[in-house]
Amino acid sequence: MGKTLAIAILNLQNDFNIGSIIRTANAASVKEILLVGRKRWNKSAATGAHCLTPLTNIRTSEDLIGYCLDNGYAMVCLEIGKGSKDIFSYPYPEKTMLVVGNEGAGIPEVIMGASQGIIQIPQYGQVECLNAAASASIAIYDWVRKEQTGPENLVAGHKFERNPHTSNVHLLK
Repeated sequence: MGKTLAIAILNLQNDFNIGSIIRTANAASVKEILLVGRKRWNKSAATGAHCLTPLTNIRTSEDLIGYCLDNGYAMVCLEIGKGSKDIFSYPYPEKTMLVVGNEGAGIPEVIMGASQGIIQIPQYGQVECLNAAASASIAIYDWVRKEQTGPENLVAGHKFERNPHTSNVHLLK
């Protein structure tokens, strides 16, 4: 049985970031997505991926921690900080809940304290951080590069074929 990846999106302000993360998560066959705090968002950026990936609303940070404990997830926070580990050398847990924080406030301390790891994407330019959706996409595909064991979809023209016989849950075994 392969490793599992799920995503928790914490109170993002920008609807486009939420939709982009959900679309990327589906493309990578993420098992499930948790929207923490925010229930309403503009679904246009997800382009239907929110209908293809299990999506659950969670009210609070404490509820997220409880959900992860109840479902065997180890939280890994995507956050810049002195104690953060380089994402590209980080070994992901068996059942990873990747936590993506708010664009301004980041991830609450209560979640950081309950997490198994804190990772960051190294930067070399002059901007202080990457966009939340870009960061989440890099982290999702870092996990895919290291851990994905399912079959890749076939190419059809300049897109990938949809396989009606597989689902994101099936691909992650």
